Amino acid sequence: MPPKQKKKQMTSIVSSAKGQRLTRSEEKLVRQEEEKKRSEEEEIRLAAERVEQERIEKLRLEEEERTRIAEADKERKQNELPELIQILERNRIAVTKMNKNLREMNKETHLKLADQTKLSKGWVRRYSLEWQRYMRCDGTPDPAISQAINTFINLTKENPNVDVKSLFEGGGTILQLLDELEILLSDTPPDELPEATANQYQQTIWDLQELLSNINDKVTDILLQKAIDLVDIETGNMQEVVTDENITLCLWANFNKNPRFKGYAFVNHNVEFELPKPLAMSDIAVRILHTHYDHISCRSPTFYAHQRAFKIKTTAVEIGAAPNEDEEPQAEGEQQETIEDQKAPEEQKAPEDQKASEEQHTLEAMQSIDEEGKAPRLSRTKSAASTSSKDETEIKSSASSKDVIGEDVDKKLPGIDTIQEIPTVEIDDNIVDFRLYTPLGGVYYYDVLKLPPQPKFVKGWRIVQLKDTGLQTCIYPPESTKEDIPTPDEKEGENPPAPPAGITIKLPPKALFFEQPKPARWDPEGQQWRTDGIHSITFEPEEQILSFKMDTFNIFTLTQRYHINMPFQFWEIRPLAENDAILTVVAAFITVKIRIKDLCQLCPVSVVDNISNLRGKWMSASSLIVSMINAGLNIFPGADSEKYVQINAKNKQLTLHLYTEMALVSSAIALRCSKWNFTSDHEEILLQACESLSSEMIADEDWSLYMVRPERSHKLKMKESSEELSNEIAENTDFYSNLYHMMRGLASDAAKERILTIDNLFNSNMHEILDATQLLTHTVQVN
Repeated sequence: MPPKQKKKQMTSIVSSAKGQRLTRSEEKLVRQEEEKKRSEEEEIRLAAERVEQERIEKLRLEEEERTRIAEADKERKQNELPELIQILERNRIAVTKMNKNLREMNKETHLKLADQTKLSKGWVRRYSLEWQRYMRCDGTPDPAISQAINTFINLTKENPNVDVKSLFEGGGTILQLLDELEILLSDTPPDELPEATANQYQQTIWDLQELLSNINDKVTDILLQKAIDLVDIETGNMQEVVTDENITLCLWANFNKNPRFKGYAFVNHNVEFELPKPLAMSDIAVRILHTHYDHISCRSPTFYAHQRAFKIKTTAVEIGAAPNEDEEPQAEGEQQETIEDQKAPEEQKAPEDQKASEEQHTLEAMQSIDEEGKAPRLSRTKSAASTSSKDETEIKSSASSKDVIGEDVDKKLPGIDTIQEIPTVEIDDNIVDFRLYTPLGGVYYYDVLKLPPQPKFVKGWRIVQLKDTGLQTCIYPPESTKEDIPTPDEKEGENPPAPPAGITIKLPPKALFFEQPKPARWDPEGQQWRTDGIHSITFEPEEQILSFKMDTFNIFTLTQRYHINMPFQFWEIRPLAENDAILTVVAAFITVKIRIKDLCQLCPVSVVDNISNLRGKWMSASSLIVSMINAGLNIFPGADSEKYVQINAKNKQLTLHLYTEMALVSSAIALRCSKWNFTSDHEEILLQACESLSSEMIADEDWSLYMVRPERSHKLKMKESSEELSNEIAENTDFYSNLYHMMRGLASDAAKERILTIDNLFNSNMHEILDATQLLTHTVQVN
């Protein structure tokens, strides 16, 4: 019988049963239906029980897995973190002993040892300079020897030479000496550079800068004394240009005295000046001296304040105060035994791991010694609720002893200083704040000078009036005119203000300007760059021509916003070969690629730009950073940059440690930013990583996502393309105490070998660049 008919029949039977007694067949149907109903209910109950049992079993297995991971994590931390501390301490003693031995060797041995072991780029740079000076045999003094450099300065001052070319060559020698002194100050370890010696070097720098300025003035005076011989027939005035690789000197002397004269353009050098009308009939000369270097900014107090702030960026393994010379090296052996006892089975199988760890930490120690006076970088803090899952919370509670271990690590890691707040300095709005602006392209000396007496020819004789006054500046506007200038609140009277001095220049060819630069004039009294007194500014972006007027003739420079290329939009580290990688940073206006090996190189581009002279040159990491900043390609935040640019605030100590660990694995592991790092918790850093042993491109699906926290690191189950953030750990993986051990533990044998045998110079350069760029906090999500 069909189900519908059977149901209908049952309904009729039940309805009929209400009025009369059921037949046997009807009772049988009712009993069958009830039994079937009870059977179905029993099956549903049993199925529910099975589901509940499966759920309970799954929870039990998950709990067991969490317990296992937590126990393994706790055991791993107890081995890895003390091992790291012991390695760093042992290498600190090794570096101290090495420096002591190096000081006892001769210069040639220094160079050979540095070339063979690649232990200290600071030693290489300093002694290479001495070797180059020795090979030149040109009598160039050693700037570190006060007697020699003082003799050089005195002889240069008394030199009667009036040949312009020779004087410029002498200026080039002075610039070389200044570079050597800067390297001595930056590369000499603090324990080898007493304060008195450092002050002596700084005083020598000031003396050489003053001497170089005097040479430029002497060249100008020589040309003006014979200006009559250089008069142009067409204009009736003298216009002369003298250039070399360091300066461009444009001189104009007024002989024609044309009251309608308005200005002159040095067409071939893209410089034009506008002469105020009151000077058109005066015996004056106009000098526009462009020095491609900047020895003015360093006189400003705010400059040194910014430099100190910029240097507050300690590495996570920075070595603190140097030990005594008499420190016994036996501690090295004791720590060797301790480390051997604590090595994991993996390390026992790889005897070269210990050597690799020594090398990479030794170089970081040398780097930290090179960077005198650095302290941890600041980053903006913010409160955020933890987004950890329930599983992570349970694991954290089972491994809560890590908090004590982590605090102990920060205390024991050599040289980890307490993060200090940088005092806020209030600066007048008209004063150039070096935290916000950077002078670029050198310095322009825009002067109006009194024309010296010119030779006269009388009966075949050349008569010259000699004056030992040197260059004499013509005061403009005159003092009487300045007094008559009305204030802005007063109406213009009968005495109008003196006409301004106009200037038009093309932007310097060896600096990158991403927007219209801001001119600033030098205030000799306040020793500051100022922006007041400059007006009528016009800019032609296509021609890169800047015009403006100043109330008086003055020294000026061009400034650009310090953080113009911050924050960053993307970054990636991709290994090309062993100890060879490229760091790519997508900034606000430009994409920067830096190739890092035992030296660093700003990668060339297909289109020629203003810094083509810098691209493709191999140099140390510190030299590259300084060169890029001076060229306008600044991707290196200052210590207090978070006050002026948007950042992705993260745990400060965590980021410091992470830069060190990223550098240690960068020879075999590709790393790049993750969009999830922008929305993750303040205590969490997320990044993508992928093993890469060749220069081949990496597919998007090959990247994995990793989370790093102060207490642990682990690989995530989710991918970068996932729709929601999940902290769930990837299958068949464990928790690790840090990124370095995690990458080493998950890597293949070939990649692990690269990590363990990383070159110390490559590691040092990579770490220095990462620490300077602050990629983890200064990369934000682009809307």
